[in-house]
Amino acid sequence: MFSTSGYDRLYVRSSSGLAKLLCMLFAVAGIVCIAVSSAPVTNLRGLVYMCVMACACLGSALVFLNNFCEMRLYKRHFCNATRFELYIHATLAVLCFLASSAALTLALVTYSIAAFFGYVAFCLYALEAWFNYRRYRQRDMSTQT
Repeated sequence: MFSTSGYDRLYVRSSSGLAKLLCMLFAVAGIVCIAVSSAPVTNLRGLVYMCVMACACLGSALVFLNNFCEMRLYKRHFCNATRFELYIHATLAVLCFLASSAALTLALVTYSIAAFFGYVAFCLYALEAWFNYRRYRQRDMSTQT
């Protein structure tokens, strides 16, 4: 009756899927703000911000596609999915916070707007890391006897 297409359509509507899509949106918006600013792109703070946000967008896209397409590539390699996502989100949260703080030190309006987008992405990554940590701890506690 129903054929399995290999896609998890409910993941897009879940809080985790929406958070990853919003993180990608805010990262791209921050990159666009830095790209259209009056300061040259070769500015170190802008360049660091753009690199971090590009890596954050790419990391979110890979995790999103991995969960949406149900690939589960990282299960075979070194750890379970929840711990892997916990490490990814915690690292991206710290990097987004540092990059946004560096961009905020330059007193330009577009850099301030980009820093706002970076801080919102930081909050979303930190929230996702916290949820993954709680999920990991709950599964760890349930397997103990």
